[in-house]
Amino acid sequence: MINARMMYFRPGNLLKEFIIETNTPTVTSTGRVANDYVGDGMNTLKGCLADASADDKANHSTTDHMVTHTIVQSGYPKAKRADRLILGERVFYIVDIDDAGSFGIVTLYYAEERTDVK
Repeated sequence: MINARMMYFRPGNLLKEFIIETNTPTVTSTGRVANDYVGDGMNTLKGCLADASADDKANHSTTDHMVTHTIVQSGYPKAKRADRLILGERVFYIVDIDDAGSFGIVTLYYAEERTDVK
């Protein structure tokens, strides 16, 4: 029997494991608030990474962050807005989340790939 769920995956589109780093605002010595991302590498999610469509870019981008990619994960959301996902040397900032129907079947993350952060 052929597994129908895996039938449409291409070699570059298989599930990848992203490390989740949560956003924790901290106050610096000068009194300014700075975002600090905390993660020990144990909190992960598996999902498919794809380029964002023109509709996704128009509907989910903010004035500060432009959506460049979508990540599709099976199940309930494991990350939240303003968290950071790490895939090897690539860093993604979560701009928006869509828990399709709130049924826990699939979660869509709209993310911006950050090339200025390592």
